[in-house]
Amino acid sequence: MTITSPLPAIGTALPPASRAERLLLPATFVTSLGNGIQLVAAAVLVFTTGQSALAVGWLFIAVSVPPALLSLWFGTVADRFDRRTLCLIADLASAAAALVLPVWILTGRDPGPVAYATAFALSLLAALFMPASNALIKERVHPARVARFSSHYEMALQLGTLLAASIGGFLIHFVGTTPLFMFNAVTFLASAAALYALRSAPAVRETATAATAATGAAAAPLVRYGLLYALCQVMTMVSNTTLIVLVYEGFGRGAGVYGLVDALAGVGFCIAAACYPLVSGRFGHLRTAVAGGVGCALVSFLLPIHLAALLVCVPPAAFLVGLSRVAMRTLLLESVPEQRAGRLFGAVNAAGLGLSAAMTILVAYVADASHVRYGFYVLGAACAVATIAVAITLRGKGSVTSAAPPPPVPATG
Repeated sequence: MTITSPLPAIGTALPPASRAERLLLPATFVTSLGNGIQLVAAAVLVFTTGQSALAVGWLFIAVSVPPALLSLWFGTVADRFDRRTLCLIADLASAAAALVLPVWILTGRDPGPVAYATAFALSLLAALFMPASNALIKERVHPARVARFSSHYEMALQLGTLLAASIGGFLIHFVGTTPLFMFNAVTFLASAAALYALRSAPAVRETATAATAATGAAAAPLVRYGLLYALCQVMTMVSNTTLIVLVYEGFGRGAGVYGLVDALAGVGFCIAAACYPLVSGRFGHLRTAVAGGVGCALVSFLLPIHLAALLVCVPPAAFLVGLSRVAMRTLLLESVPEQRAGRLFGAVNAAGLGLSAAMTILVAYVADASHVRYGFYVLGAACAVATIAVAITLRGKGSVTSAAPPPPVPATG
């Protein structure tokens, strides 16, 4: 079941980080931070007005529908047009869309419907940004640096999301939701500035595809890799929805405690990204992904027992799912040909969000009909069983290894 990544020979230094790497990471972080703050603030807004898990669930469904329906098509667009330009367009349009809700609130009107509409619009633009940005990574990052960059990228992505929940939770307590919606627009502009500084694409893009083909990774089971990555997405998204209900309703606490929980989760993700090269070097990407996914699903059974259990178990749960996400992103980036990267990540995003929407409805229904703890049980059991089932189908796959580093790829731009 072990499939290892093509690594440079022992003693061979990695090529230096390119300009693209140095700019893509902060752009990813600020975009993730802005999206996370928007979603947390909107979730708190609709929950405090709707007073039900399903009200929050519908918000996450509104966020999930556009990517689930359009990510595959947007991925095809990302493979046909300049990816940097598409990311710039998505960021600038998102900044404009993010300002609609705070302006609406300042006029004194009912924010509920506009909160859903704004979330839908931002999600639609994110559906374009996601496959284009991931294909941009495949296009610009040297193949020998993919594993290391993947861990840094996942740290930036998840840390932005989780810090958004932490910062958002504390700030909502002190200043309310409206300033956070405005801040979201600023983060999109900051991301656009970083992407603008990225400059145009390198002249030679085919070399990366040739390097991938040379390692034999192009024959990898991409559909099943994508499904494992999508299951990590389900665990992350649905648990975020359910945690809001658990903190507010199950434990009777507020935004401050919710912010603390997500801050602890951010610590777990950061440790996972830092430890990933060591862990994957010993166990391989695939085993790390499966063990992390199943482990996180099992730990989720402990979260609703008590507030103390939640605070203690959130960091290891985030650590495990963080390892799994980095491993699967690395396998996908190493395996897919560059000219198909947009379609692959678009399809994976669509699958993850579609499954998340269906699981959100199920978990919210169970939580409203009984107790939020049973929602966690359903989520953990479903993700554990599905991950194990996919892992079983990958048993017996031959190793894909390389003793020498792949051919150099232009790192300009």
